[in-house]
Amino acid sequence: MIKRISAPALALVFLQFFSPAFSAKDTPLGRLDLSASLTGIYDSRVFGISSNLFNYSRAGNNANIPSDELDSEDDFIVKFSPALHLSKKISLLRLTGSAGVEIAQFLKNSDKSYVIPITTLILDFDETLSKRKRISNNAKIRFDATFDVGQQVGASVLEQDLVSYTYLTTGINVRYNHSSKFGVGAGTNYTYQWYQKEGSTAPRPYNDLSTLPLHARAFYIYSEKLDLFTQYTYSRSQSHNAPSSQNLADSVTNSITFGVNGEISPKLSGIASIGYSHLSFDNALTPSQNSLISSLSLSWKYNQKTSSTLTLDRSFSPSAQGFSNLSTFARFNVNHRFLEDLTGIGYLSIGHSEYTYPAGPTKVGETSSFDSYGFGISVLKRISKVFSASGGYDFSFVDRGTEDFARHVLQIQMTGRF
Repeated sequence: MIKRISAPALALVFLQFFSPAFSAKDTPLGRLDLSASLTGIYDSRVFGISSNLFNYSRAGNNANIPSDELDSEDDFIVKFSPALHLSKKISLLRLTGSAGVEIAQFLKNSDKSYVIPITTLILDFDETLSKRKRISNNAKIRFDATFDVGQQVGASVLEQDLVSYTYLTTGINVRYNHSSKFGVGAGTNYTYQWYQKEGSTAPRPYNDLSTLPLHARAFYIYSEKLDLFTQYTYSRSQSHNAPSSQNLADSVTNSITFGVNGEISPKLSGIASIGYSHLSFDNALTPSQNSLISSLSLSWKYNQKTSSTLTLDRSFSPSAQGFSNLSTFARFNVNHRFLEDLTGIGYLSIGHSEYTYPAGPTKVGETSSFDSYGFGISVLKRISKVFSASGGYDFSFVDRGTEDFARHVLQIQMTGRF
């Protein structure tokens, strides 16, 4: 964390001196290009908590955070994010990656200002192996691999905090088409999160958290554009700073799902699945849990200018604070292109979360469940081949049973790709 930075000044220096001298170019390492974005945000609840809980922590009653770090429950945030991007074709493979930083200045809660890295690395088959770049088309064997390391900072209503953690994510997926109708696949995606434990408004202290999911799939290739599949997933979550008797993050999830993936009709495409999940805890005092789970991401194209997307997810997830969460979340987006260089997005969302805590007393601010509702609008304007601008408004309402609160977020952004 840093206390004093000037993101606008750094952005001005970058645009004046670096961007004119740098444009996309081919090098022995691959094709390099540069991007930068400058963002201004107003957040009415930058910690993602109610006024009651904020005032409780500010009065010095929360052992997780010094009260002098809570200057305001709302804030103006300025972010500047320059990044270098690389793409390279290696035989039948394509390598893409990026490296950069995000610099953020909180104008009121200055102790929360930060500088974090932004990195990605993706290895995939070249797009020429598949006419539609779908994992099920044409190629007998297909795989993709990802590697990502960086830091995440942002308000979390689930954690009731402005969460900050460093993460490492690496994964690989493999698919083999045995015949024109049948295929099998497998994959994994390991994630480790190192949490900042000081300066937290959360009811419980954080512990570092790792998750290792392993999945196996069997496909029936209904057509060139559509797969039917079944998937089994084993996922192991582990807390690295607390004994199992004091947390529920140490757990194993076994699930099986059935679904479809691809182009369902000329206008409808996406992935949809439903299944059953069993969650067991290392904590012997907590019984296992069972639930129906589902995942849905469907896109409907009305015409050349308008489309919509419906997403739905119901699943178990562990918290770095040691509790378990069963969440259901749905969102409906509408995308419309007003002009060739002007597009807009509107959305509605609804969510429900159910908590399971370790045996012991309930902390201040904790409830058994909460509901959330939201909507938002945004517009994107392409100014030139290099620059684009966007702006938007998001509203959310959280009902925790014993209390509720609303949150307003306004954002404007200027982006350049050189």
